[in-house]
Amino acid sequence: RGNPMDTEEELMRAEDTEQLKPEAVQSETAATSGSSEMEVDMQTLKTKEDQDPRTTTPHQETENERPERSRDSTIHTLRQFLVDSVFQPILKDISELRQEMERQLETWQAHDYGNAEEEKAAAEMWQNYLVLTASLSQQLCEQLRLLLEPTQAAKLRGDYRTGKRLNMRKIIPYIASQFRKDRIWLRRTKPSKRQYQICLAIDDSSSMVDNHTKQLAFESLAVIGNALTLLEVGQIAVCSFGESVKLLHPFHEQFNDSSGTHILRLCTFQQRKTKIAQFLETVAKMFAAAQKLSQNVSPETAQLLLIVSDGRDLFLEGKDRVLAAVQAAQNANIFVIFVVLDNPNSRDSILDIKVPIFKGPGEMPEIRSYMEEFPFPFYIILRDVNALPETLSDALRQWFELVTASDHS
Repeated sequence: RGNPMDTEEELMRAEDTEQLKPEAVQSETAATSGSSEMEVDMQTLKTKEDQDPRTTTPHQETENERPERSRDSTIHTLRQFLVDSVFQPILKDISELRQEMERQLETWQAHDYGNAEEEKAAAEMWQNYLVLTASLSQQLCEQLRLLLEPTQAAKLRGDYRTGKRLNMRKIIPYIASQFRKDRIWLRRTKPSKRQYQICLAIDDSSSMVDNHTKQLAFESLAVIGNALTLLEVGQIAVCSFGESVKLLHPFHEQFNDSSGTHILRLCTFQQRKTKIAQFLETVAKMFAAAQKLSQNVSPETAQLLLIVSDGRDLFLEGKDRVLAAVQAAQNANIFVIFVVLDNPNSRDSILDIKVPIFKGPGEMPEIRSYMEEFPFPFYIILRDVNALPETLSDALRQWFELVTASDHS
């Protein structure tokens, strides 16, 4: 048997152990429940991450959501960055701009010539015309490039026995042939530059204002003048006609923005009569003088006269004199094209005009259409400036073919 004191101590330790056991179990249970709650929270967090599109991996997007795309390359043009912000409001409404410019023509031309405000307004007006007709000028330039062939020989060509420059490709065959193949020289015989003399004539009579064709005339001037400058066609002159003929831009000067501004300032459309025969005789002398003064221009240089007018009252000097002047211009090898401006918004069209034809004494005059008696063989009736590039290029193509065929026959 053991000691009774030891037995009592063991009993007291056992009681203490029983008292401590529930606390340990409670702590262990609490720890177990805490870990389970953390596992639930982690699962919830993973579920939210899976549902959140911001945490979707690129690999999952590549496999599941990427659309099918073509392997072809594409071209993209952002035109809003190509157009100047200053000209963007101008290009929005063309018809409104034309009306505004027509009103501005009446205001700035009322100023005295030489005034600073008048000169500034004319420069701004010409810039507006260039912006308004920029695409038309480019279109006309590319179409005329196919029609107006190069006439000035500026490129080297050919195998000649004499010349100013050696053809290096012919040197080795020349030596190998024991100096027999001696055609080793080049000459400037290949046409590469255009050398034309073109005069653009504007009707400065008051009938242009009455028929509201002044705006159309200035737009035509901007289209044709800018297109010929881009093409580097040769020498360009601009003149006005009515009771008298004024040379606004000579042949020997380069046509630029200052030239256009100067022309706008001098075209006032205040001349009362249209003397077309006197104008044709003056222009023929002008072409002859320009050909003599130009050293680089050959006598065979083509000369073209473009007349921009409303086509009214052409027989003021008499029908016979007008027809004789037209025939004299043709005999001087001047190709004349008459651009008739017929504004559709005017009260009457040139096609509606009737003229009496007197046959003889005692006979009743015959009433005919004005266009049936029109004295120019090549003319265009222009109602919309947007159709000018296509119309003028098609007309030149047909007329050049006709003239070429008549020369060969």
